[in-house]
Amino acid sequence: MRLKSLLPAMVAGLALVACSGPSSPAIQDSDLLATTVSSTLTAFPTMTPLPAATEVPTEPPPQSTETPTEEPSPSPSASALPSETPTITTTPGPTSTLPSEDVRNGLGGPTWQDDFSDGDNWPLGEDSFTRASVEDGELHLTGLTTTDGWRLTWPVVQDFYIEMTVRTGSCSGNDHYGLIVRVPDKSAADRGYLAGFSCHGRYSLRAWDSEEMTGLLPPTASEDILAGSEQVNRLGVWVKGNRLGLYANGTLLREVKDDMFLEEGAFGIWIGARQTENFTIHVDEIAYWDSP
Repeated sequence: MRLKSLLPAMVAGLALVACSGPSSPAIQDSDLLATTVSSTLTAFPTMTPLPAATEVPTEPPPQSTETPTEEPSPSPSASALPSETPTITTTPGPTSTLPSEDVRNGLGGPTWQDDFSDGDNWPLGEDSFTRASVEDGELHLTGLTTTDGWRLTWPVVQDFYIEMTVRTGSCSGNDHYGLIVRVPDKSAADRGYLAGFSCHGRYSLRAWDSEEMTGLLPPTASEDILAGSEQVNRLGVWVKGNRLGLYANGTLLREVKDDMFLEEGAFGIWIGARQTENFTIHVDEIAYWDSP
């Protein structure tokens, strides 16, 4: 049985987009978290140096960032990527202390969880880049252009593990989607880390500082990602200090260090319809666990 996020009644009136009003406090449940999280932070393999990039996607022309004109308002918001080709860094990863087997097994209950029984935690509707709706217990997010766009929810967190269960619609090639984390300013929604999967089964990790996109993990194929249309994957990101670990279906793919965004920030879901018109993902669940 999945846990539900119980929000105070006042949350319903707050804006949940990148330019929203004051955030509601994240739900804490010490009984659910218990001490299991700390037991997952030991005995991990040494990470190998990152491979040279085999594919660097060309970014579309820049678009302006849209923001709602009224507060509080659940109007959607999206941010755009630059026209420059991402810079790929190949710094060796650190010695890992993140879980290498199914990460979720030792985490206990989540600090915050949304199973999309309703759409109260997200901005819904359509803007220039994306369209979002909640139907039948899923968040449906559609990319309306080749530009990546995202929607943010209300919690602000610093060190955590976050995971979403997502099903792809009809897609091909480099249609891609993922999680954006450590967004410093929800009102601007113009910076953060973008961890993602593509339709052809590749993962990547990028840092966007509102002017330049830096590739921390180049697009890399993995047998742990189910490629193609109508496939269900769990995409997870562990963030602790300057370390980021990317997970596919509970398995650690790669870990890197980066100092661009170290403070607490917002998070959300992003999509880019690079090859398929109206590429849509269906998110069944998203949850995060505080990291000790």
